[in-house]
Amino acid sequence: MTIDEQSMIRRRQVSDYRASGKTAAEWCSENNLNIHTLRYWLTKCSREAKAGLKQETFIELKQSSVNEVPVIVKIGAVSIELYSGFQGETLREAITAIRSLWA
Repeated sequence: MTIDEQSMIRRRQVSDYRASGKTAAEWCSENNLNIHTLRYWLTKCSREAKAGLKQETFIELKQSSVNEVPVIVKIGAVSIELYSGFQGETLREAITAIRSLWA
């Protein structure tokens, strides 16, 4: 298993732990993970998220003047509203920018 694959697994575990609502000890016991490993990855992910927030990326988005119900795409804590006629390239750029915050 590569380092990137291990990193993705640990990040997924951190996400699962955060979504569980359980204490770290409970979650680690149920998932056969050393609590120190979980705490290490919680700290690492938190630092990376804070560092990513400091690097701002701006994308020009055109506002729709029509009153319509959008399709909402959620990526982590970020939501993107899509209205009819949206540009696919703009969505790709937005997703790329959001992913770069967590890379």
